[in-house]
Amino acid sequence: MSIRAVAVVFGLCGLACQNQDPGEDKPPVDEASAEVKACRERIAAKTAEVQAAGIDISTWSIQDAPEMAEITTTAPQTQDTYRTYDGHYRPLTNHQGCSVDNLYYDKANTAGTTPYKDGNNDGKWTGAVAFGGPNAATDYIGGDKAKIDGYPCAAKEYTQNNEDSAKPIIILVHGNSTRPHTWEKFVLPAGTSVNTATENVQFTADTTAREQLAEKLIALRYRVIAVDFRTDIVTTIDPAANSTTQNAAGNIDHGWATPILQSLVKAVMKNNPNRKVALIGHSLGVTVVRDALRRQYVEWSSGRSGGVNPFPQLSHVILGSGANHGVSTYDTQPNSLCAANDTMRGTIVCEMGSRSNYVQTYFHKPLNGPRDLFATPCADGDYAFGKTGQCGNNVVKYFTITMTDKTKGTNYQDFYVSEAASRIEMEGCVTNTLTTLSDYDTSGYFNKGFIANHFGSMRSSAGLDLVLRYLAQ
Repeated sequence: MSIRAVAVVFGLCGLACQNQDPGEDKPPVDEASAEVKACRERIAAKTAEVQAAGIDISTWSIQDAPEMAEITTTAPQTQDTYRTYDGHYRPLTNHQGCSVDNLYYDKANTAGTTPYKDGNNDGKWTGAVAFGGPNAATDYIGGDKAKIDGYPCAAKEYTQNNEDSAKPIIILVHGNSTRPHTWEKFVLPAGTSVNTATENVQFTADTTAREQLAEKLIALRYRVIAVDFRTDIVTTIDPAANSTTQNAAGNIDHGWATPILQSLVKAVMKNNPNRKVALIGHSLGVTVVRDALRRQYVEWSSGRSGGVNPFPQLSHVILGSGANHGVSTYDTQPNSLCAANDTMRGTIVCEMGSRSNYVQTYFHKPLNGPRDLFATPCADGDYAFGKTGQCGNNVVKYFTITMTDKTKGTNYQDFYVSEAASRIEMEGCVTNTLTTLSDYDTSGYFNKGFIANHFGSMRSSAGLDLVLRYLAQ
């Protein structure tokens, strides 16, 4: 039975199948292509599997989890009121992270506490602490504060003097406790030793800067925008005295990050209706990418004013070291962060669930759907979130990149995720790729290489090559 037949049998189409304007003037999907056939076969097989388990797809909600319901208060968050906000989606009208004040990459920022100085976008917001900086690399890539109609929050747009408008616009999505410098070249100052004990890997840090994704994409003539979740602001509104019960690390959760990215993707698509957009996420950025697309789709399919279906314009979704099925910090002993910490440092862990003994979380339920059936919307050019006719005849290409386990399923070199945590269980609709145990980030970025394995999916030579290869498909 074809997936379209399966959808009709179960009555899955509904209102959203009527909202097909984005694809009305586009050529039909090549249903004979190997990729489309493989994905549709996988969707049909997964649908049958879910049906056999007695799960009703038609009643599976893709709305925000009730536990994360959007806040309604208009009062600004403080360290005393954080429990009202953390773990919940925040409207941009009441989101302290949606700020363009004092950006270290804003060329007009001459008087702030982290002013633009010389183009050295190394995380000067951390001062001299080796938590993202200081950076000894030279010949910095150009960039400035992004100015995008309809997007009020922070992002860095890299200088592109030779854009190929036939290529997708790239949106880069960083992970927790980082900022746009995640995507840029980095060299530790001479004499600085790497800090690699956490992931038990030994290497000598680069002495010559390796170009990273921002530099490589600009050289390949892409337009490149890096969202900025303003993790520097978090410790002013979350209790931050320690990392056990408070948020000294400045962690963010999906309620903080997703609305910002959702606004950016929507604005870029509305301002460039004839262009494709590709999303590349690392670590927390992986599930933020997927969640922003889900929320944007829900807004559109619900008929809300100004809604934009993202999938007809989406070309690639490339996901490095993401917690699609759990994270190690859920399993921290003796006290799980999820149980002991109600700041965003704990709420993000609750949203992710256990890496070692994963059970679908309230956050993952609308995102992944039953047994990952909803995890690759429009990978076949037709099916999304239990409904056909949702994609504007556009095939979205999905890729995951993760470091291999030392011993499959039991021994992990990446501190946060594993093969099983990161992969999406929709073979035929996604390419799940593993890098080797030697493919770590040798630049020393992020606290002197503290989680070099975790960054390897995007900052190692192998990871970079995979991203660029996938973008070319």
